[in-house]
Amino acid sequence: MERTREAVTTVLRWGILGPGRIAPRIVRGVGSCPRGEVVAVGSRDAARAAAFAATHGIPRSHGSYDALLADAEVDVVYVALPNHLHAEWTIRALEAGKHVLCEKPLALTVAEVDAIATAADRTGRLAVEAFMYLHHPQIIRAVELARSGALGPLELVQGSFSFFLTYPGDPRIDPSMGGGSLWDVGCYPVSFARRVAGEDPDRVGAFARFDERGVDRTFIGQMHFPGGLLAEFDCGFAAPDRQRLEIVGQAATLVLDSPFLTAPDGPPPSLALRRGDETTQVDVAAVDQVWAEVEDLTAAILDGTPPRVDLPFSRGSIAALVELDRAARRDAGLPEG
Repeated sequence: MERTREAVTTVLRWGILGPGRIAPRIVRGVGSCPRGEVVAVGSRDAARAAAFAATHGIPRSHGSYDALLADAEVDVVYVALPNHLHAEWTIRALEAGKHVLCEKPLALTVAEVDAIATAADRTGRLAVEAFMYLHHPQIIRAVELARSGALGPLELVQGSFSFFLTYPGDPRIDPSMGGGSLWDVGCYPVSFARRVAGEDPDRVGAFARFDERGVDRTFIGQMHFPGGLLAEFDCGFAAPDRQRLEIVGQAATLVLDSPFLTAPDGPPPSLALRRGDETTQVDVAAVDQVWAEVEDLTAAILDGTPPRVDLPFSRGSIAALVELDRAARRDAGLPEG
């Protein structure tokens, strides 16, 4: 079905599916968007939904996910559930006539992404993966510089993203919920390398430290792209807070010290061009990247502009993550996830 521009309203009404730790950021982001407002929140725990609504000034709360999807005054659903529920509830929201912004990873298999794409096409609604960092000016500028030839022929992309995860009941370390550091934070440098390369890897390699339940706590991956670009990354739940990216060319290197979580949720953006012994800071605007992704989806829905993170891009990222996970499990003698 061909998607048409939204004709019902010029202010999109958002509903939050899952009032977890990351949901307040979307409240902040939508609240900064003149064409958006959060009007409802849904949880399987009615008291939790009501408490979240009261804290954040949201008019309505629902005691089930289905009730939120049945809310006729919700235009866009933000899916902030554990990983294994992303595809299911994205599809359900689309079938309920809602547009969807779903937390990363959009799905855990390529088949799930394809099912989302089919539902989006059938319903004429948009489904977008919430990779907020890809909307930040420093990332956009870094990719532009890399592709422009300013660094010379590209050789390598390197990335790191880690933090200590110590809470024993966290869904991010539950294998039944799509847990693992690769899916939670490794997806960032993987998606970035694909964005720089402009294509999907044709070969991957990986190693990991798995816990007793088969969840990767530390992960190292490598990717080879058909055009010759190489990428390597590490991620994990067992190392201090680290986030960094490098794009290495034959003439210069770009270094991003705060690429994934920037202010107001982390350090200020930092983009440096290193050529020999000289380092030049590249000016980039400091913006709320969650607001930027909300604005991007708002423009896609109301103005018909293409979303910055479209489903084909998400499909390629999920395919790469699946292959990296398989490679690490094969090396460790574990069953594939």
